[in-house]
Amino acid sequence: MVGDAAAEADARPTVTQAAPQRWLRIPLIQAAALVSESATFPIDAVKTRTQFAQSGIGFGGMLAHTTKTEGWRALYRGLQPAVARHWVYTASRICLYEDIRDALAASSGGGGGDGKTTGFGIKLVAGFTAGGVAQLIASPADLIKVRLQTGGAKYSGALDAGRTIYRHEGVAGFWHGWRPNVTRAALVNLGELATYDQAKRTVINLTGYSDGLATHTLSALFSGFFAALCSTPADVCKTRVMAGVYPTMVTCLVGTVRKEGPRALWKGFLPNWLRLGPWQFCFWITYEELRFRTTGEGF
Repeated sequence: MVGDAAAEADARPTVTQAAPQRWLRIPLIQAAALVSESATFPIDAVKTRTQFAQSGIGFGGMLAHTTKTEGWRALYRGLQPAVARHWVYTASRICLYEDIRDALAASSGGGGGDGKTTGFGIKLVAGFTAGGVAQLIASPADLIKVRLQTGGAKYSGALDAGRTIYRHEGVAGFWHGWRPNVTRAALVNLGELATYDQAKRTVINLTGYSDGLATHTLSALFSGFFAALCSTPADVCKTRVMAGVYPTMVTCLVGTVRKEGPRALWKGFLPNWLRLGPWQFCFWITYEELRFRTTGEGF
């Protein structure tokens, strides 16, 4: 028995062994986020402008208008703060999600204490919490990105936008609109992380596929749709509050429904889904491959 206990202790990773592998997730997440954000940013730019415009113009019309009046480069205005945001936001939310999920699974005994196989409810709680906390941290970069996308002509770049916000609104101005921002992020990650995680286990169990490209693709597309469905109303309010159209999320919600009808809350759903799907596809394929090659395990 003593020999078995000793062998078990030797097999268990120590804190000093586990810590580097845990922290290694961050640069891997950041590399994958850079690929995904760069590839899909023009869709986000048009989606943001569509939601900001209080008119009947759609995604295609806004794309044509933007490229005709400002050129194709306008579709990448705000890319730098967007990438910077994801280096903080996505790294935080994924690390927090796994840590919260695993801690809740261990304390509740769900999935035999294994976070990857624990119940969907625990994953939903972990996704909602991780997304909200991560977005609160990254809100300043998101604000600068939205200001550049909706009023880019006012600023020479991301640094100029940041200086202007600080000069006119102070430090607190960088968290202008943080409530709808955090709400939107919490709902996105409730749909994205929890659904991707659960869909991945379900696809593997039902189809017998390996933890590879086909599984990651199906899981990413499914979670992208669910994330867009949950988050588009908060995304519309977030964009309008951060752009200064409405002072609060509640006034935006009431004002939008009164002036444009309930369907306006899902304005931009298609481009939102069209972006979340490819974004997640690019991200999860890149991150899963990098993580497997580096640590020997998937998400």
